[in-house]
Amino acid sequence: MAGFVLFALIGLAVACGVSDPLDREIFLAAAEWSRAHPWLMTFLPAMSYVAEAIFRIVGAALIILALLVARRRRAALFVFVVVAGGMVLCSGIKAIVARARPELLPQLDLVHSYSFPSSHAWNGLVFYGQAALIATMFLERRWRAPVVAFGILLALITGFSRIALGVHWPSDVLAGWIGGASWLMLCYVWLEPAMEGKQNLPGC
Repeated sequence: MAGFVLFALIGLAVACGVSDPLDREIFLAAAEWSRAHPWLMTFLPAMSYVAEAIFRIVGAALIILALLVARRRRAALFVFVVVAGGMVLCSGIKAIVARARPELLPQLDLVHSYSFPSSHAWNGLVFYGQAALIATMFLERRWRAPVVAFGILLALITGFSRIALGVHWPSDVLAGWIGGASWLMLCYVWLEPAMEGKQNLPGC
């Protein structure tokens, strides 16, 4: 709930224009620094590309199928709810806020949707986060924290790539991370008993 409150505060700052000066300053610094490193501008677009909706949907479908085969139906339902619900929620907020994308630098990705929040940051964190949490169900306890940390790292890089490509303001990305993490944790509270082998639903 604290995460959703923080997300709402960032959205209010964006709507009122309070975040604009800092957004411009951080955007230019981050994007220009990234574009000054050719190797980075080879890596970051690739990270952005693999976080597109088609890859997230296919990846989630494969995870759900694997969980169903393993008879982890509650976990499979979690993946569906967190990924599909996250995409719908993020798209709905975008339509309500209707923020224009930055035009301070040439955009290196073809985009037509609104800017706030960043769907790559939001849905990337949701997808990589749920994949890491699902993986911990089948790993020894000592491997769980590193796997979750790796998932978070992928999400952070994905979000930063959207600034480097010139298609999102920093506040879009920050709000995407916070909103996605809040949604993921809200759904995780429901999954946690299944992860510990304490499933209490019939047939699960």
